[in-house]
Amino acid sequence: MKVSRLLIAVVFGVTLLGSAALLGTAAQATSAVGSVGAGGEPTGDYEAAKGKGTQVSLGLGAGAAPDYEGSNDYTPVPLLFARVAWESGMFLRFEGGTLRANLIPSDKWRFGPVVKYIRPRDHVEDKKVDDLKDVDAAVMVGGFAGYDIGRLSTYIQVVQDVSGSNDGLLAGLGLGYSVKISDPVQMVLMASTTYASGNYMSTYFGVDAANSRRSGLKTYNADAGFKDVGVGVAVNYSVWQHVGFRVIANYTRLVGDAADSPIVDDQGSANQFFGGLMVTYTF
Repeated sequence: MKVSRLLIAVVFGVTLLGSAALLGTAAQATSAVGSVGAGGEPTGDYEAAKGKGTQVSLGLGAGAAPDYEGSNDYTPVPLLFARVAWESGMFLRFEGGTLRANLIPSDKWRFGPVVKYIRPRDHVEDKKVDDLKDVDAAVMVGGFAGYDIGRLSTYIQVVQDVSGSNDGLLAGLGLGYSVKISDPVQMVLMASTTYASGNYMSTYFGVDAANSRRSGLKTYNADAGFKDVGVGVAVNYSVWQHVGFRVIANYTRLVGDAADSPIVDDQGSANQFFGGLMVTYTF
């Protein structure tokens, strides 16, 4: 029985956005542009469905992520991955709290909308950071574009907060390289950097007078600028025809005003690590 692309897209999007809110995935703890493969893995979504029609992949697992962006404490987090890929090159993809839809029927070009969920900063391990005013969960909306050149891919993504949580903007740039190690094993290497607006930086890295009194941290003004650079890897291993494993590892280095914030420099760390394992099912 055939189901229209529109129906699949609607059901897929609604289900994943609801799951993101319930699971509180580690979107903020990884790079702000998402986890490895954030631009739509290099040719991966197209190649997955090439000559096979529509394919759906689902993944569920667990990982470890910083307690908050800039923390040196780590916490277990649930992981959710899902993808619908069409033979034309169009796809819907959810990972790292980010939902993307490629609307271009091409094996090289990527372009479409993005919805990104950032979990709240509250009840964190560090006492002084926990004494800061809580930051509510944020929903950021925007778009992404990318181009694949063989195994190499490039992408840019821009999202703006629409929830009133941070009122900020994030712009991400990235490169990806896909390596087929063997028939069942594919590896994707990624490098990225993120620019953050003043509102975003102030929300997550600034300390105003009121928060200084609450926490004992020194006042700090975090201005707009590049806030991180990151590298990562994702390995997909197909164990059987429909079942596989997905291993993710990511390292992000906070830079500029983000790294110099007392929230990071005094109480946390500029070095941010993330890793996880998922079981995937493709049909």
